[in-house]
Amino acid sequence: MNKRVYIFIVIFTILLVGIFFNTKSGKDEIKTYTVAFVSLSKVDDNTFNGFKKQMQIYGWEENKNIKYIVPGAAKKVKNLKSIVKSVVEKKPDIILVSSTPATQEVKRATKNLNIPVVFCPVNDPINSNILVNQNAPEGHITGIRLPIGDAKRFEWLHTIAPDIKKVLVPYTPNDGGSIASRADIKEVAEFLNINIIEKPFPENITMKEFLKQCAKCQAEAIFLPRDSRIEVRIKDFSKYAIENKLPLSAPSYQQVQQGALFTYGFIHTELGKQAARMVDRILKGVKPTDLPVKFGNAYLVINKKTAKSIGIKFPKNAIRNAKLIIK
Repeated sequence: MNKRVYIFIVIFTILLVGIFFNTKSGKDEIKTYTVAFVSLSKVDDNTFNGFKKQMQIYGWEENKNIKYIVPGAAKKVKNLKSIVKSVVEKKPDIILVSSTPATQEVKRATKNLNIPVVFCPVNDPINSNILVNQNAPEGHITGIRLPIGDAKRFEWLHTIAPDIKKVLVPYTPNDGGSIASRADIKEVAEFLNINIIEKPFPENITMKEFLKQCAKCQAEAIFLPRDSRIEVRIKDFSKYAIENKLPLSAPSYQQVQQGALFTYGFIHTELGKQAARMVDRILKGVKPTDLPVKFGNAYLVINKKTAKSIGIKFPKNAIRNAKLIIK
């Protein structure tokens, strides 16, 4: 073989091998995306669990092509600012945020940043000043809002306890979700001839003091609005309601697990699954502005153990329509 031809073949072979391994290396290189999760309440962990499981179904494997930043629940609104600041400093590819107050803080912190945000859930993104148009979200924020269902939930309260005439509705002043939730039930309450006793829960008093004030209202039932600051107190409200044999309606399934009598509302894990679909699409290149806000689904969930404790028997149509029954 000619020496020049031999040298050419060797050089050509080396080049081919180099090209092969460089190409293979490029194919094997996997980009890892970072998703941060910001929440107010510990119960929101259920939302994140549903989200992660659905993300796995979409092919997102933790520590392979995706990693999560989870600082833990803020527990109090005043803690959100520092938590959100620390999350933003880590420059995640996307932020998943649960509850209205947490979403409002994330919106403030990411105002001039190019970080997509998916909320899951908020009660009313319009009245909470999170979005102007939920059908065509502006900027970098979209997400899952709670199902329209508080008017229906109030109707179920009347169905389950038809003799009640005075219902206590505790709320946080100026909370956007609470404002929308309370507005939803007023027309129904008026039609059913039920008196709503709205009781603001200011931040400068303890839960014990607040419940003492509630006792003076002489209410026959308690209806918790979609108000994150109120919902985090579910254990206190459940204990108070059971001790005083009062029907307690709460916004979510997890709160019924914690002692509320019933809900016609959302299941955190199911909302998380819906959010995963949005996050998956955004990570694959879709802009938040191209993803309209979606409504979650509402389910009737009843707690027979609580019913027995307060001396209530669920009507047959409630049992028949219940998605879940806690015994």
